[in-house]
Amino acid sequence: MQQSPHQHTARHRAATIDESPADVIHWLLPTGRSWQAIAAGYVALVAIVLWPLGPIALGLGIWAMRKASTRQSHGRGRAIFAIVVGTLATVMLVAVLATL
Repeated sequence: MQQSPHQHTARHRAATIDESPADVIHWLLPTGRSWQAIAAGYVALVAIVLWPLGPIALGLGIWAMRKASTRQSHGRGRAIFAIVVGTLATVMLVAVLATL
């Protein structure tokens, strides 16, 4: 029995999920990224509400950015997000602590 071209394309696409940012699944799931970038992104999301996590998000973001630039892997967007949010959360934390 011969396969249709659509079935062959879907099977080929499933085999290369984490290789190309053109796949939708690449944007929905953290595939093809370092664990530092994934952790930095999630810690930064929580740091928006819990400011004491700001320095951790900042550190993980810097670590993820270094990892992404040396291995030329994906994850720079999450690293940049973590650096920005980590910086803002750290500034807010310092401002709150300065008023105590």
